[in-house]
Amino acid sequence: MGAMRAILASLVLATLYVASLVLFPVEKVEVVGLKHLKEAEVLARIRLHPGEAWLWVAPSRALPLLQDPWVAEVRLEKPRLGEVRLWVRERQPFLPLGDGSALAEDGTLLPGGAPWAPGPRVEGKGPLPKAELLALARAYPKATALRYTPAGFWVEVQGSLLFAPEARFLLEYAQVDRPLGSRIYLYSWGVSVSP
Repeated sequence: MGAMRAILASLVLATLYVASLVLFPVEKVEVVGLKHLKEAEVLARIRLHPGEAWLWVAPSRALPLLQDPWVAEVRLEKPRLGEVRLWVRERQPFLPLGDGSALAEDGTLLPGGAPWAPGPRVEGKGPLPKAELLALARAYPKATALRYTPAGFWVEVQGSLLFAPEARFLLEYAQVDRPLGSRIYLYSWGVSVSP
């Protein structure tokens, strides 16, 4: 008796699915908010195409897009019968890195984002200190380059080169009226300026 109910339930669900394809197909798919990603690639990634059963397209279908570092937020809406709208908010590249990628303002690494990153170019050796680089770029908005090594951080700004063994010294120095020279070295015991 239980097997008959399972078979009957399966037949009812299959009938409903086929009927929904015929009666309520997806006729229009709109993607809003793309700047760097391609619409066809986004739709292929979530497997959403016209002709599918509109009733069975759930908002959770868009969640795999959140695995893409470029996607900060995604929402799937069904504004009218037969229509699906995918709203995407992309992360914006901020700091261009030497390998062609970029750091977004939230610290996410964006592959291939360097050409669109407006911030100072970043060069360095060793592990990428994301938080420190983002803080330095915000503290020195006119900087043209940021460098990092295990020895410390360098900031090129207005014809000057600033160095500190720790980013916090550069961040503190950005808060005060500072003399400009060709080289400025910041340490816990003081500041050295050379012409």
